[in-house]
Amino acid sequence: MEKIFVMNLGTTSFKFKLYGYAGEEAQVLASGEAECVGAETSRYVLLLPEGGEIQGERHLPSHGAAFETCIELLREKGVLVSFADLTAVAYKAVHGGRLSGTRIVDDDLLAEMERVLPLAPAHNAIYLSAMQSIRARFPDLIQAVRFETSFHATVPEKRAVYGVPYQWKEELGIRRYGFHGSSHQYIAETMKKLAPSARRVVSCHLGGSSSVCGILDGKSVAVSMGATPQSGLFQNNRAGDFDPFCLPFIMERYGYTLEEVLKILSSSSGFLGLSGVSNDYRLVEEAAEGGNARARLALDAFADQIKGLIGQYAAYLGGLDALVFTGGIGFGAAELRSRVCEELAFLGVALDEKKNASGAERISSDASSVSVWRLKTDEESVVARCVRDLLRKGV
Repeated sequence: MEKIFVMNLGTTSFKFKLYGYAGEEAQVLASGEAECVGAETSRYVLLLPEGGEIQGERHLPSHGAAFETCIELLREKGVLVSFADLTAVAYKAVHGGRLSGTRIVDDDLLAEMERVLPLAPAHNAIYLSAMQSIRARFPDLIQAVRFETSFHATVPEKRAVYGVPYQWKEELGIRRYGFHGSSHQYIAETMKKLAPSARRVVSCHLGGSSSVCGILDGKSVAVSMGATPQSGLFQNNRAGDFDPFCLPFIMERYGYTLEEVLKILSSSSGFLGLSGVSNDYRLVEEAAEGGNARARLALDAFADQIKGLIGQYAAYLGGLDALVFTGGIGFGAAELRSRVCEELAFLGVALDEKKNASGAERISSDASSVSVWRLKTDEESVVARCVRDLLRKGV
């Protein structure tokens, strides 16, 4: 059986799913996560076959240490025999710059991820550290990545360029890349099964980090994130699109350095900065329901941005057949789905509020000419399958 260990890394978080392939069918052999990686004490939980569970605390100084600990625990429970039992370690890596698709981790890949580190400093640094750590400890273990930009390689160039000197694109690779590719790819593939006639789909991945994608015949043709994951919709604590010419004014007024302003835009903005309440959508929603005007403004602005992108992408697609909400917020926030859809009647969108509130998959009314869906994404399964396909080609 081929066994692929897929990692999804955050600044202080470590999540994984272990997939086993018997033929073409995949099954999740185990999954788990660790919190507070790098702190004195980290908490972890592993979910095993048939409802088994392992919980505990220990010092996990790095993501590489979290990986070793999870493998050790899986060996103790008999899920894995040894490290040699793994076919590959796979990453849902964020930014590969000029590299896209699914690739084996090698010197060239590490160098390119290092080169574009300024475009995704919080993300690439974590993945580079983990890859290098595991490579040093287990040099014979195959490591592979599926870049989050991959699904958006089909976006036409006219929609990928910025209105800046073209040499920046040629020499530095400054262009729209788009992210959350594994999630949007999963939605595109799932919609082919659920609604085969829906050629024109808009996928809204809404969570701690959010993006909207226009999909035509299963391929990405527009995406809200640009050269960096900081762009597009505002996020839990990231500003999203922001006029760069405000930077000198802010720096002069408050005495900030450029580094300080960028830190504020990436860690103290978004829902947190606008609402003044929290970077957690649920807490902002609670505050809005309690009468907090700034929290209500944050929710209204977020829904309005999503709505505007759906209209824009419907224009790019030449109409709209299906609208999908996914990600933690997209899947869980019924009120947001309602607010986004309420002014899209001109596109043929009509929500069934009872279905929307009940948690059904298809939440559009019978009168809607656009099918509206609430789907749980599965990014890791896309990464595992892409890596398995790569390895089967003998690359």
